[in-house]
Amino acid sequence: MTVIESPGEVTNAFDHLAAYGIAAMVDALQPGSGRLAWSDELEPRITLDGATWAEIGVAVHDHAVDHQAPESWVSADGCNNGSASSLFSPRVKAMADAEMRLWYADRERVLNTIAGRWAQLDRAMIGALGEPSYWSFESDGPRPDYGASRWEMKTRNRGEEFVANRLRPLARAVAARSTDDVARGLSGALLVDEVGGDSAGSRTPTGLMSPRATDNARAWCALWGLSLLPVLHSLVGASRSAGHLGYHSQGHLFLPLMIRSVPVAQLRAILVSRQLAVAATTELADSRRGVRPTLGSERGAAWSWLAGRGVPAVIRFSVHRSPNRSAPEKWAQRGVLVFPEESR
Repeated sequence: MTVIESPGEVTNAFDHLAAYGIAAMVDALQPGSGRLAWSDELEPRITLDGATWAEIGVAVHDHAVDHQAPESWVSADGCNNGSASSLFSPRVKAMADAEMRLWYADRERVLNTIAGRWAQLDRAMIGALGEPSYWSFESDGPRPDYGASRWEMKTRNRGEEFVANRLRPLARAVAARSTDDVARGLSGALLVDEVGGDSAGSRTPTGLMSPRATDNARAWCALWGLSLLPVLHSLVGASRSAGHLGYHSQGHLFLPLMIRSVPVAQLRAILVSRQLAVAATTELADSRRGVRPTLGSERGAAWSWLAGRGVPAVIRFSVHRSPNRSAPEKWAQRGVLVFPEESR
């Protein structure tokens, strides 16, 4: 079987998500073929099984071409406060009841048209992004952001939103490349940030790492890596996101370090597991940000379950949050490796 090495560092959430996105796209075309793992060494490297870089370049390019098409759900808009807004951005302006009902009717109409080779991945991505929660309220008004993924960190200044102002431009940029240049960008041989103008302060990473020039093919895959991190909605309070500890926009993000090659379906099961979330609380005292303490016995059982699946450690990422109160900027900071207590 073909095994290739993807660029990246274990303490960088973006690098994990870029590999997740590649594996998910490969798996969408040939179920069961997308597999990945981190090498078991002092400086782990992420490896992908199941396809060559040339084959991956074709798959990712085709994926971007299909999703920049006018009929794609990525291109679908609805009316939000008198202006166009993506039907599938999880954070948009709050709407009045009548407008919200029309907006959701349009959303359901588009959902019912999703078909073709990417359909399963599309539905997973839409579910992982979450949605504006018409059902969430606090004492001072509606809280539509409560239904969004905590991994979706696009700044909302000037009314911008995730799908229209980040996903669509990336789709166009990747679709405009040759398949060879897509593959070179993904493998680390090329770095072109079309959307960010190659700026050192580019926001192309969209919170998955700190601002920097980022190859657009890798960014496209990293954002689609979120498809493996679904949202679980709640009638009370904010929805919960796989890979997030805490309440609403506060807390920590976390991902597994798996040293055994796992298929996408198994990786998704690990990511949504209670055991991974419990293990991520190891040596973490952060009740002020809504992180619930866990018992040592519960953590021990969780670590044992993870070890049986080739996960000896968890990477936990604190989230930077800028002081801008109207449109705070957030991104995952460098992660720390978390191990079972008894291994220290």
